Amino acid sequence: MDCLELNIRQRILSDLVTLETDTEEDLLTTRDLIQSKAQLADEKHSAPNGNSGEREVEPRAFMSEARAHCNVAFGELVANFPEEHIARHIDTLIPVLTDLLHDVPRAEFDRCLSWDEWALPDQLVFSTISALLRICGAHPEYADRAIMSIITFVTDIVENLKESSSIDVLTHLTPSVHGLYRAITSTLYPWSASQWRLLAESLQSLVATSVLERINRLLLDIHQEAEVDPDADATSIAFCHTFISRYIAFGRPLSGYFIVCCVMEMEWTVLAQSLASTHLVHKGQMREAAAANKAWLNLMKCPGKDLGLENDEETKEALKDVIRDALQCFNDLLEQIEGMETEPSVDTYAWETMSESLKLASVCSVALGELDENLHTRLTQLLSDSAPILDNLVQESALKATTVLVRSFPQIAPSFATHLRRFVTSPLSIFEFAFNTEKRAPPPLTAAAKCLALCIKLSPGDDSIMSNMYSLLNYIAATSKEITESSSSNQLLSNPLYASSITSPDDNVTFQSDETGLHDRSDEEKRLIGITTISVVTRLALEFHTAGQEEVTKLTISMLLQRLRTLEPTLEAAIAYNLVDLALVAPEESFIDVARAFSLINHATNLEDPRFSNNMVLAAQTRLARELDQRPDLYDVYLVELLTLFGDKGVAIQNIATSDRHVKTEEMIEQLASLLLPIEALLTHPDYSPHLAASQELTGLFRNMWFLCVLFHFTSGEERGAMTWLMPALAKIATKTPTLVLENAHDAASEIEYSAVIRHEYAHSVISKHRSFLTRHIPHRASEIRSLSPGQAIFLLMMQDIESMRSAAGLPYSLVSYFTNGNLNRQSYLIICMESIADKVMRGCMGEMNSQAVEQALPAHLSEELRKLLVASTHRISRARDVATKYLFNLITSFPSLMCDPPLVYAILECLTLLRHACENEFTDEYNPVYEFHSECTGITLQLTDDYKVRNDILGQLQRNANTWFELALSRAPIELQSTLQKYLAATQPLIGADTAELGASVAETFAKAFGPVHRQLSSLSSLSNWKSDRARALASQLASKCYFSGEVAGLRLAAHKNQDSLDKVAPQMQCTGVQPFKDKMADTMKDIRNKRSSLTVQDLKRLLFRCAATLISLEKCDYTLVHFLVALPFEVFTPSAVVAGIETWTWVIAERPNMEVAIMCEVLTSWFGTVKERKGVFSASSNCVDPFYHPISYSPTDKDEINRATTHARRLLMPHTLVLQMLFSRLQAARYCRSTVMFLIQRLVLRSAQAHKSFSTHPLARELRYTFLLFGLETLKSSHLDAVCECMLRESLYCTAYSWFAVRPQWSFGANRVQVDADIKVMSEFLVHLQGDSIRNMTSLSSLAPHQSASKTSLYATRLKNIKQPLRLLIENEIFRLTVWANPSNEAKRGSDSNGLLERNMLESTWPGVVRTVWEVDPAIAVYMTERFKSTAAHAEVQNLVRSNTSQVVDTPEALRFLIGDSFRGGQRRELKYIIVWAPVTPVIAVTFFERRHGNDPLLLQYAHRVLKQHPVDLTFFFVPQVVQALRFDDLGYIAQFIFETAKVSQLFCHQIIWNMKANCYKDDAAEIEDPMKPALDRMTDMVVDSLSGDARAFYDREFGFFNKVTSISGKLKPFIKKSKPEKKAKIDEEMAKIVVDIGVYLPSNPDGSVIDIDKKSGRPLQSHAKAPFMATFKVRKERVIIDSDPESLLDGALEKREEYDVWQQAIFKVGDDCRQDVLALQIIAMFKNIFTSIGLTLYLFPYRVTATAAGCGVIDVVPNATSRDEMGRATVNDLLDFFISKYGGEETVAFQRARLNFIQSMAAYSVACYILQIKDRHNGNIMIDGEGHIVHIDFGFLFDIGPGGVKFEPSSFKLTHEMVVLMGGRYSQGYELFQHLTVKAFLAIRPHADQLVSTVQLMLGTGLPSFKGEPTIKRLKDRFALGLNERQAAEWIMGIIRNAHENVRSTAYDEFQRIQNGIPYK
Repeated sequence: MDCLELNIRQRILSDLVTLETDTEEDLLTTRDLIQSKAQLADEKHSAPNGNSGEREVEPRAFMSEARAHCNVAFGELVANFPEEHIARHIDTLIPVLTDLLHDVPRAEFDRCLSWDEWALPDQLVFSTISALLRICGAHPEYADRAIMSIITFVTDIVENLKESSSIDVLTHLTPSVHGLYRAITSTLYPWSASQWRLLAESLQSLVATSVLERINRLLLDIHQEAEVDPDADATSIAFCHTFISRYIAFGRPLSGYFIVCCVMEMEWTVLAQSLASTHLVHKGQMREAAAANKAWLNLMKCPGKDLGLENDEETKEALKDVIRDALQCFNDLLEQIEGMETEPSVDTYAWETMSESLKLASVCSVALGELDENLHTRLTQLLSDSAPILDNLVQESALKATTVLVRSFPQIAPSFATHLRRFVTSPLSIFEFAFNTEKRAPPPLTAAAKCLALCIKLSPGDDSIMSNMYSLLNYIAATSKEITESSSSNQLLSNPLYASSITSPDDNVTFQSDETGLHDRSDEEKRLIGITTISVVTRLALEFHTAGQEEVTKLTISMLLQRLRTLEPTLEAAIAYNLVDLALVAPEESFIDVARAFSLINHATNLEDPRFSNNMVLAAQTRLARELDQRPDLYDVYLVELLTLFGDKGVAIQNIATSDRHVKTEEMIEQLASLLLPIEALLTHPDYSPHLAASQELTGLFRNMWFLCVLFHFTSGEERGAMTWLMPALAKIATKTPTLVLENAHDAASEIEYSAVIRHEYAHSVISKHRSFLTRHIPHRASEIRSLSPGQAIFLLMMQDIESMRSAAGLPYSLVSYFTNGNLNRQSYLIICMESIADKVMRGCMGEMNSQAVEQALPAHLSEELRKLLVASTHRISRARDVATKYLFNLITSFPSLMCDPPLVYAILECLTLLRHACENEFTDEYNPVYEFHSECTGITLQLTDDYKVRNDILGQLQRNANTWFELALSRAPIELQSTLQKYLAATQPLIGADTAELGASVAETFAKAFGPVHRQLSSLSSLSNWKSDRARALASQLASKCYFSGEVAGLRLAAHKNQDSLDKVAPQMQCTGVQPFKDKMADTMKDIRNKRSSLTVQDLKRLLFRCAATLISLEKCDYTLVHFLVALPFEVFTPSAVVAGIETWTWVIAERPNMEVAIMCEVLTSWFGTVKERKGVFSASSNCVDPFYHPISYSPTDKDEINRATTHARRLLMPHTLVLQMLFSRLQAARYCRSTVMFLIQRLVLRSAQAHKSFSTHPLARELRYTFLLFGLETLKSSHLDAVCECMLRESLYCTAYSWFAVRPQWSFGANRVQVDADIKVMSEFLVHLQGDSIRNMTSLSSLAPHQSASKTSLYATRLKNIKQPLRLLIENEIFRLTVWANPSNEAKRGSDSNGLLERNMLESTWPGVVRTVWEVDPAIAVYMTERFKSTAAHAEVQNLVRSNTSQVVDTPEALRFLIGDSFRGGQRRELKYIIVWAPVTPVIAVTFFERRHGNDPLLLQYAHRVLKQHPVDLTFFFVPQVVQALRFDDLGYIAQFIFETAKVSQLFCHQIIWNMKANCYKDDAAEIEDPMKPALDRMTDMVVDSLSGDARAFYDREFGFFNKVTSISGKLKPFIKKSKPEKKAKIDEEMAKIVVDIGVYLPSNPDGSVIDIDKKSGRPLQSHAKAPFMATFKVRKERVIIDSDPESLLDGALEKREEYDVWQQAIFKVGDDCRQDVLALQIIAMFKNIFTSIGLTLYLFPYRVTATAAGCGVIDVVPNATSRDEMGRATVNDLLDFFISKYGGEETVAFQRARLNFIQSMAAYSVACYILQIKDRHNGNIMIDGEGHIVHIDFGFLFDIGPGGVKFEPSSFKLTHEMVVLMGGRYSQGYELFQHLTVKAFLAIRPHADQLVSTVQLMLGTGLPSFKGEPTIKRLKDRFALGLNERQAAEWIMGIIRNAHENVRSTAYDEFQRIQNGIPYK
């Protein structure tokens, strides 16, 4: 085994010593293993303190190969030890290492050749000395011992060299010297000068003449000895020859010459390290000669440090001797070489030795601090054109030595700068190289540039760099033909770039001398000088660039570019080559200059050009592309340049061919093809992926390139002579080509038809060949191919070629992208051919993959491609979806083993799950489709259509395919597949609050337990038997085993750790040693949660609970403290995820330890009661149903996020109790027959909860939970044996809980969750069934009363329960009916029929009073709200009587007040009115109505109204400022005036708004000529408010009104310009706006929630008006918003809110002479609509923008931001809503379009209801806006209620619903139009309950006399439009009739036509 060529043992040991160990234990194990084998040749030398120098000479001991390997490994191990380990064991390590080194010269090594590079003695010396130096570098106290052992080793080697046999010297001793050399030059160590001297002295013995002579004649001696000795083994000679040849192969001849060179390098390496001014450290793995290189580089960069040799004469002398000997060695070798006729042989190592001698002499000079004159002279001579020798290595070393000397002796820098400048401009052969083949410049050239750069930097003078650069650039200019043949030298001198650098007359002289010096040169010498100078200039620029002189780089590029086309070809090639190096470091603009210069030359290349410029530039372009990985930021820049050049050249070739048909273009086309080389080189960089996120521009350039490749047949595969590289290059380019057909490209067809790079005349001339190629690919489409245009044919060939290349590379996914563009999909002939091409590509891919599969060479990225195809099979566009599905199906069915790939299996399962959720979206959020679905498990994202039918089709298709694939995989690799499926099922899923159906998991479970064909007997049994068999038991067992043993191992790790404070963390970080740590941890966790400072996540809590449960199960006795925490912790957190985790652990403990059930149920009971007490969950009042007008009403667009937050908050609030209730249902069924204790606990929980029925949440989403609890209660009652009294008490409590749901206004469901509505209907229907069958079962009672007395009491209970049951049934039936209407708003048969209650239908009018009285006894509030459910007049009258007779019982029900007061004041009400003072507050608008005359100014009622207005927050009453001002008309007793006065003091914004509104109401008309009767009162009120202001409030008032008056006065100043042109008006506005100064804190009246900080003083724009002067201006407004930051994984409930300021530019219109109060009223109602919709979670979009009336006929109007009027669209090129949406958002299949369409529908439904209720007229296209997100927004509400434009109500009484609007929705029978109808109906149903407040808001404004009001009839008609006399289904049918009336109403069309003719407003 030792003789194997693969050195297995050594490799293993080397890997062991370099292996990174995780723990100290691992390290010690490795050390002991190797050290146990690392023994010395003679064990007696292993004594730790032995002195090797005093040992007697022993006979050689044999060291086997294995022992030598272990010794080598030990040294390597020590060298790799961590520092702390070395420090602990250094006293052991040093003796072992020194003894190892001591024994090397005396050991007899095994003669073997199994080593890789170096022989065993070589390796052993290297590893041992490296380890010693490494240790002593960190521990200098051991340095002397280590250095002495090395010196002794050298001495011993020398002695043995003299005495040993020739074979031993060759195979043992000289390799040992080589090992010493490698160790010294590779291992960094801080040598001292004295150590260097000692080592140098010992090394001198190695180069003694006798020693060197013996080494040099070794082979000869060996042969001679063999000849003399007849017993000599012939194999020994062969061994020696093989041995030495292997060293020679590595360039190490082991000759005496080589030893001399090694000694010199060791000497300067040691000395250079001692001179290092900074500490040298190793980075990464140790490399050969690392120490030498680092030390030398350090001396080149930094001056050598002072060694302090002033008093060390011995060392100084030694240095001088070494310098002398080194130079003497150089001279001797030089003399010998000069006498030779040929180059010296390799084994003489002459050049290397001469180089090392120069380095050694220079380093010694630096150490000595004196520049040796002989050395200086020799270097000067070598660096000149008269050098005695020219060798790359020698000259490079001379230059490096000069660099070291210049760095330490800067005074010689100027002279060497001049000298080197002459040197590099000499025609020397060492500087010459081929730019098109060699990858880098000659080393002497690079070294010369570095040295010259240093000399220039260190030379005195500020302009030294620039003057030297220009001096060198002069040589380039001087070599130009223009210099010698013209006077362009003078032009060059006059160049400002040159002139700027001239600082003395000498510069001009230098230029002239340069030119003169070239006159005597031959052309070849001039060429060489030019090449050298160009390269040096480049290297200098690179050096200066590294030093931060970026301008030098830019200047050099500029100058070289100027000369690029003026020099002879080889110089041009040199410039091009060097420009690449400069471009790679240059700034981006300079890089672009170089790239474009190359492009210009390449583009302008002439075929007859003898200069071969194309080849030269192409080589430079390719090299630049290849090396651009140094500048990845420039990838795109260069790629665009290359692709643009390719396109331009292609077009040029076509133009030439077209203009001259006889011209030969073949070579031009070949040149074009060659440009693919740099493109390929650029795209093959692994870190460059332009295809992943390409811009549209880049995609177009790639498309053009491929068009040209097809056009010129590059992709046809035809033989092209030498261009064999073409197809492989194209294949690589294809893999990085981005998608060439963009989904959102509107003009994709025309881009193909009329490509910019295809000249039609040329294409028509060659297209026949392309058609034939295409016909060859798809012969069955020959007829369609004939109908294709040239562009289409080329496109199809491009598709075929690219996708064939990609599929061959394992990239099939991109084929789908060709079918994603709707524009292309509509090209009939083209798309048919595309599908055929796709089929051909698929077939080709199958064949290629089949070949690869046979060789097990399928691409690694194929799995990712398959996943992409899987995602594409769900694409929104059907053609793309079909292609992807077909491709994927073919691939997997052809290669079923692909299903062994877990990521693919996971992706299929996750896609099924996501698609299932997408289909369920139709029911969970009907009106808000989710378009994107993401899987965290696999990272895939599906973008789906909003068409639910298509979604279901996609799911069905994928499920069928998935079943096929899994069946195939099951037949091939059942174990692999089922293992993957098990892993998927066992994967940790995120905690969720409710059960969800995971289709992927269901499919995984089905196939994970299935029998495959491999199980033949079981399969046969299943087919023969009538019973279906599966592996369910095996699946469960395997999953359980895997989870169990994984947990067991985690437990072992857990127990092994010592940290008890991390019990909630991942396994390795925690430990459990008993029960107490759990108690402590859980107690601390409970405390942290209560104090809101816990940082635990949900997963942390789950981990903690499960470990607690596991501990409980493992205990012999129940630990009640742990049980308490196990239950209390989830209840304390009380979030869905926490409760889910809790229930899992509780049920686990009960199942494992049934004796603990009672303890756990007791804790659950206690914690449940705690939620009742603390009002948590369903008992919380935070989400109770309240009137939407108790919340502030804002002028802002509908915020969908607000609705989503409300939904999330409500579900998070209610879900915990829902989950616990589900668990309790289960426990009830388990305990009902035999566990009386548990049943008692459940009874107690039900009774206590039911008694708290008034605390139950009344949120719409709490309906299901409440009635689920009631079902649970009835089931508990049914399962319990109670006495009559207890049973009746529990039953009555449950009935009261059911009743209490109706103690608030009737509610709809929240949001658009059909599943929720259906669940509500089902649970209430189930409760109704239970209610109908419910009766008292036990009439006996436990009582001390007499039997007849207790029986009468029981009978009384039974009678009462019977009485209250019927009204409850009536209410439940009504609730179910309402919900069925809500679930089916358009009464579609497919959604089911209404549930009409029998009780209500059969009830007589006379029975209603009795029902009302019964309900009143239960809860008066229910009776009050019954009148909204039932339209019975008798019921209404009875409620009114009860309110007036029992007033005190309803004072906490605001809605009951209307029954007490009625529609008007009645006398004799004084007795009841006394309760008004303490009545619960009504909404502000209702309170204001109490001031109307119809209520008779009753003092008590007015006091109540005044109290209510003051009680409400200012930001709530702020909204009703117009109504408050109108109430002043009836304010005879001054309550309103007092309210205004007091509130104005509280809120300055209220103060300003009320003043503006009062001023606006002083006059009846626009012109402020007809006074309003209340003007005096308004003036007094205004003066009183203003006069009360003082201090900061008065200053703010003055600033605000002063600012606003300045802005509005512009309109008045504009009136004289009404008849003038718009530019003149604009100029006047700008003039006036320039005068306005923005004061701090001022705001726009229409934007009180933000302050104006700036004005765009050029934004003024006059608006069209015949007699008025409105204008628009733009203001910068600073606002504040609330940012809600929530962490779903956090245990603590509630999100963090923070406020941030932001600035917006707000446009506002200022009107003078226009009454804005009507707009204010309309927008008030619209804003109230918005609050209603938001309160029930309907995403109906309204934008009530702000309008503020500020004076009579004056106002400010906010402009709807980012919106376009339908009128402006009509005036543009796109005059159709659908076309507009497509042009703006993309095709109809895009997500952006579908989102915009949904926004349009949601806003259209909301505004339709608003337009109908308010009868908004003048709905021409100028008053309808479309915002940036697709919402429709109505503006300009000048005509409302009973008037229309011109006084004629010409428009329909419904709303505007035109044909184009319906088409945009998708058509009359589309899903979109159905959605519109549903939303419109629901919007109407939602506002009806609030009709009273909406009408009151309008009615309070009647006194203004606005044109739209026709007195009380207007109010009556307004009320009638709410259809309040109809029930919910009738109202829904009513509004459906309105929709049908509006749809394409001819009156709307006629009005649009009238506006077009009259005002030029287009509509179609």
